[in-house]
Amino acid sequence: MSSLRAVVETLVPETDGFTIEAPADWAQGRTLYGGITAALAHEAVRRSHEGLGPLRSSQFTFIGPAAGKLRFTSTLLRRGKSSALIGADCFNEEGPAARALFVFGAGRDSKVTHDFLAMPNVPAPEVCNSFRKEGAAAPRGFWNNFETRLASGNRLFDKDAARPEFAVWTRFLDTGGADPTTALLALADCLPPAAMVVFPQPAPISTMTWTVDVARVPSSLDGWHLLWAASEQAASGYSLQNMAMWNEAGDLVAAGRQNVAIFA
Repeated sequence: MSSLRAVVETLVPETDGFTIEAPADWAQGRTLYGGITAALAHEAVRRSHEGLGPLRSSQFTFIGPAAGKLRFTSTLLRRGKSSALIGADCFNEEGPAARALFVFGAGRDSKVTHDFLAMPNVPAPEVCNSFRKEGAAAPRGFWNNFETRLASGNRLFDKDAARPEFAVWTRFLDTGGADPTTALLALADCLPPAAMVVFPQPAPISTMTWTVDVARVPSSLDGWHLLWAASEQAASGYSLQNMAMWNEAGDLVAAGRQNVAIFA
């Protein structure tokens, strides 16, 4: 498997952005896993624009398969005294694959400080069992880049589950020392949609949109992080999902939402 840093280092600078051959070991079926597409878009933006400050928020719309030769472009939409808004696009060989918006902003002194999104009280990762069901087929593609342990909630396809929700300790097998924000985006989307907990049987899904608000960027993403996701409503073939991510010390790293198309 290729480390995250090894993947981003294969981005080739071009006159209008960056190109890359979609890495097969980060694929999810016929497309790249959404988190690596988001991470590559961020990396292309980071290399194209100087003095951006920390990432504060990002929005992604997944349009078509991110497969084959990919091209990432970016446009500075606005730069203020402390913030910058940048749009980014990913194209496959036939057309658009994803569109992203990144908001970067320097910190400032503020009298308003609070944090009401506390990490769930769960066991330490060392005493948790694998998120994968015992006897399940060996994972393929992007899943082999992560280790996952179920901390609370249910695994997929659990007919007895009360709610489509789980919290899972997750870590990279090898970041290779990638940029921490790029790594954050690559890690934060690695779990299946929470609605799959109550699927009666395996069925296709497709993430349509993903919003990530960053609370703090750690200096490294090499350790364990708790990812929580809950499907709050599902109807007419779409699931509305809430998400959050904490480090092992219990600090909130990011919060997000997804709209997921489900075919079950």
